[in-house]
Amino acid sequence: MDKEKYIIENFFLPLADNDEALQLQNDAALLKKQNLVVSTDMMVEDQHFKKNHDPKILAKKLLRINLSDIAAMGATPYGFFLNLALPKNNVEEWIKRFSFGLSDDMKLFDIKLFGGDLSQSSKIFLSMTILGKIKNKCHNKNYSKINSDIYVSGNIGDAPLGFEFSKNFNCLNGSKINKLTLINKFNLPEPRVNIGLRLVNKVDFCTDISDGLVREIFRVANYSKIQANIFIEDLPISVEAKSIINMNKKKRIFEIILNGGEDYELLFSARSENRKIIEKIKNIKRIGNFSKGSGLNIYDKNHQNLNLVKKGFSHF
Repeated sequence: MDKEKYIIENFFLPLADNDEALQLQNDAALLKKQNLVVSTDMMVEDQHFKKNHDPKILAKKLLRINLSDIAAMGATPYGFFLNLALPKNNVEEWIKRFSFGLSDDMKLFDIKLFGGDLSQSSKIFLSMTILGKIKNKCHNKNYSKINSDIYVSGNIGDAPLGFEFSKNFNCLNGSKINKLTLINKFNLPEPRVNIGLRLVNKVDFCTDISDGLVREIFRVANYSKIQANIFIEDLPISVEAKSIINMNKKKRIFEIILNGGEDYELLFSARSENRKIIEKIKNIKRIGNFSKGSGLNIYDKNHQNLNLVKKGFSHF
């Protein structure tokens, strides 16, 4: 038996126990007529992680960042295609641990493996294409309106701070336990699938914060030709992140929190008259609004415009 066939049959075929996958014997899956949304994301060695990163954690993160796109569309997770390009050395042990992590989160998020591809490479490349089911309508990503409230899910800034500590553990002051907790938030984002589903037909737009809060809000404001107003005192910030803020120069930390990527929380807006309905949803926070004007303003507790660097995360 050739190595590729052995790997597929021993590590991925057990995860593809569904009719659509066709026993992984074909180069495609069979999907009968569905209302589907499709998204894809990739992770690359030395760009998103180091070679010695735990494969189990990489599998979980790859699935979760793809699930975040499904959540932002207001869809229910359905299945995914997985593509791996890996160095030849110790590949079986690496894939074994990767498949353990993938299996854990497939059960947690109730999603199927439909198929994929496997290749050899000098570096590790991980890619996933994910499918979600929609009933009638999915979220708009770009357009909002004047007098709409701006909301986020979860906490903002944990992953960007965790990313900084993953690169250099001593780059900022803080306790070891808080730094490790933030690194874990960076490694294992929480896709907000249930919140995304509850927001269908209730919001102007919805997206996930993969490239930074500032970048995402600025994009929507520009597209909609309106002004975004964010109040820094209203940002939901974790206990661990607050501790880091208090032990360092606040301006520097807030610039990391606002501009850094990979939070994977949901960002959305809703009409102010729907505020009571929206705020019944757990784990969301209103952080600002849209008004006449242009661009993005960030205000302190005294409603003074803060002079913070606003750039967001970019891959290039």
